[in-house]
Amino acid sequence: MLILGLTADDKGAQLEVLVRTVLEQQGYKNLRTNQVGAGGNELDVVATREAAVIGSVQVTPLMCEAKAYADPVSMPVWQRFLGKLLIERFDDVNTIGMLVALSGINGNVAGSLRSLRSKDSALFVFDGRDLLELAAQRGEVAVEKDVREALNAQLRRTPVRLDAVYYAGAHYWVAWWSGGDYSVVDGHGVMLPSADVEKLRGALEGTLDGTLLATDEARAEAEERHNARVGLLNSLLQGDEVVMDDVTRSPQAAADLADESFTCLKGANLTLLPPDEIGAAEVSRLFLSIFDDVVKVSLLSFMVGRHHDKYVRRLVDLLPEIQSGFTLDENDIRSLSEIAPLFPSVWVTLASENPMITTHRSDATEIIDEAVLAADRAAFWEAVATAIRSDFSNPRLRGFLYDHMGVAELQERNELFVKCKTGLVGHTIRTEVRNAVRQYTDESVSETGPVYVMVRMLPTIEEPWDQEHPPPEFPLDNVG
Repeated sequence: MLILGLTADDKGAQLEVLVRTVLEQQGYKNLRTNQVGAGGNELDVVATREAAVIGSVQVTPLMCEAKAYADPVSMPVWQRFLGKLLIERFDDVNTIGMLVALSGINGNVAGSLRSLRSKDSALFVFDGRDLLELAAQRGEVAVEKDVREALNAQLRRTPVRLDAVYYAGAHYWVAWWSGGDYSVVDGHGVMLPSADVEKLRGALEGTLDGTLLATDEARAEAEERHNARVGLLNSLLQGDEVVMDDVTRSPQAAADLADESFTCLKGANLTLLPPDEIGAAEVSRLFLSIFDDVVKVSLLSFMVGRHHDKYVRRLVDLLPEIQSGFTLDENDIRSLSEIAPLFPSVWVTLASENPMITTHRSDATEIIDEAVLAADRAAFWEAVATAIRSDFSNPRLRGFLYDHMGVAELQERNELFVKCKTGLVGHTIRTEVRNAVRQYTDESVSETGPVYVMVRMLPTIEEPWDQEHPPPEFPLDNVG
């Protein structure tokens, strides 16, 4: 795993934010970076953890050094770390010492660590693989195999090598091609908008030896045309009319939109058809057309005013037509109508045929009894849940969801039953996971705006509605 950065200091700051995120999800508080302690002792990250002891609280300090070196940490660095830990333990003997060595430690340091750990259980060393595994557990990155398959599907090319990288609160993959060229994709192997690639260019070129492939001119033009189209659709959803003669940014995008079945052109004025006047095919096309190409998230500002809600409800109402007669009960319909407007990927799920549901329903000989309906509903809700997780973990989208839609956390419960031929084995295994978004606005982390990170919350952390949240900072276009 690599940390990107414009400079060595920038790389260090990025790693400190990543470490801060990990510590926060493990219940540490009072997190601070670049602290100067007694005697000028400079520390990358400090934190405390509290534990209840009958009627009192035990506070355990933690000091952490984070090293984004390209090579494994050697003895001089290790010894300086131990010296800093010793100074901190003069203040509090219980201080935990943690070294995050992105590229690992060399053999001499490993031997020293083994010896010290046999006598000191409050000494820890982690590397990039540990950090990447935590990101995978939160759903922020896919495994290499899946990324290779995604790249092959999009580009019809298989990379020579893949490197996981991190920058400004988000995980990416760098795909290396023959000859030293490389491309950058998101944590799941999906192509990034050209504007996002350009934002990363400085950090990529400041870290990697190779040539970042420029976005193909035709590809960039297609993205720009799609952005113009979504911008017009944004206005239409907010109830505005688009005057065709006044469209200067991309007249072709306006013309394409006028040809859609969900719009109405009266003279030179283009409007959206009311939701009760469009059928299943038309409302499906409305939402699918938004994602004909990569979407600039700031153009989804129509969501802030909930201008799209009535069209999403129409999508829910017409679900039986879209999914070959599939139905939900009233409570499920009500829940879906409340949840679906918050997550763009859910719109796509609702608007697209689910083959797990529609294939067997299109067979005239298939009997749809209660057991089949229950299986179909399970498949449907799993698809919806997958879409929600995907949007929440998307680094380009989660800041918008957090700041402007108020989506702060996902909580999931799971039950596992082990069944043998003779019966149930043991007790039910129950797990619960809470993933939350946090906004960091430290200028040392990003000069382009706030960073939004995913944090796995402990069960004891208060609910989002009981917490204070910073004011929205995520930029929007065409807010109505």
